[in-house]
Amino acid sequence: MLDLDEAGSRWARARAMMRARDLDVLIAIDVSRDEILLGHQRWLTGYVPIGGPAAVLLFRDGAVELVSERIGKPVAEHCRAQGLPIDLVNGFSPCLIAERVARHGALRVGVAEPAAFAWEVAAALSACTPAPALVDASAEMLGLRLRKSPGELEWVRRSCAIADAVWAEVPALFRLGRRHAEIVADVDHLARLHGAESGFHLLLPLPFLGRSTRVLADADRVVPDTRYLLEVSPRLQGYYSQLTIPVTTRVNDVAALRAYEDVVAAKLAAQPRMVPGADLSEVARFVAAFLAERGRTMVSLSLGHFCGLALEEPRHDPRQPFLLEAGMTLIFHPVLSDPAWHSLMRADTYLITTNGAERLNRHEGGMLAVA
Repeated sequence: MLDLDEAGSRWARARAMMRARDLDVLIAIDVSRDEILLGHQRWLTGYVPIGGPAAVLLFRDGAVELVSERIGKPVAEHCRAQGLPIDLVNGFSPCLIAERVARHGALRVGVAEPAAFAWEVAAALSACTPAPALVDASAEMLGLRLRKSPGELEWVRRSCAIADAVWAEVPALFRLGRRHAEIVADVDHLARLHGAESGFHLLLPLPFLGRSTRVLADADRVVPDTRYLLEVSPRLQGYYSQLTIPVTTRVNDVAALRAYEDVVAAKLAAQPRMVPGADLSEVARFVAAFLAERGRTMVSLSLGHFCGLALEEPRHDPRQPFLLEAGMTLIFHPVLSDPAWHSLMRADTYLITTNGAERLNRHEGGMLAVA
């Protein structure tokens, strides 16, 4: 869980947003369905629910409540040791959440993650007298999470260091004849040996777009004359990074190597443009033009996705303007659409700074060639 300084900073920012939206309470529910995508509850408390859902209720009057069926002694001891003013409520039900909201007379309830906000909870709140209004506060919460604190950036940097360390050992484990699942298992094992708590790792033959999710860890073997992508995305204290590099088993694969070098050059040219206030969609158009000069096309103008306490926070939508801010962390990976090596890319984790994007992954190895 969080320490008092980090928790206090996050709560203060969230309450400022609540005042702007005239919210009496903010509710974030974590149903533990998908730790890759969800995260508002954990961002507000640092609590990881195991075997059941959890909800945090952040009240504008200063109270913080954590509602979960399995709040054990270690959680209570941590809150006491850190001086965290969190009221721990053992149990979880829609009626219990509604009761906690009604105790404070809340009339406007901010919902931080509608996908995890079951209709039963909404129904229980509507049965209160008076029934509070439900307000979608997801966009505001996401905005808060996109701007990382120094503490969060330290976890992201350490996650990147783990990915770098794993990739340094990939040449020894990526061999012809090995099963995809074996390589992914080795990657996960190495990531954990270097300190990761979990991760999202995958090995996909090119082209990877449109493939079934079963290929994240399938039993197929690495074969000659094929191109692959290997993604290493460690999770440390909840925080993700990503380092994805292509692998080729073709002999003298000069064409793919040149395409890879063009992608890397485009990313390097775009880094100085990725400053606070820059529109990421404009940066995408620059990258597309850079690659077009080299005869390359992109699958889309999306440059990747933001990351942190979720692997996607969110994905870049090139149809919408998006202004960069200092402290954002981005998985930057323009994807090629060339028929011969469709969906080739290189993905690294970047930090937006006042001087441009800083690449947090330090691994300098290029496309891996396996004979």
